[in-house]
Amino acid sequence: MEIGENVTISYGVYFACHGKNQGHHKITIQDGAYIGMRASVIARTDVEIGKNAIIGAQTLVNRSIPANHTAVGIPCRILPNKD
Repeated sequence: MEIGENVTISYGVYFACHGKNQGHHKITIQDGAYIGMRASVIARTDVEIGKNAIIGAQTLVNRSIPANHTAVGIPCRILPNKD
């Protein structure tokens, strides 16, 4: 697992990068990302949370999140970028 600079990880966040009879997968959290409380990041393949991405509280992240986007829900859905 790699964590960039100025990343905020709220309390109760769960990370899983392997399981029984599975290989290890990489979780990368880029600079400035925010992960809300009790979110779960489950890596069945390599997962990257992009620069300045926001993960909502209790979100289940099961795929990569692009930079400057917000992800919410179970499983996560990526909200349209408002740039």
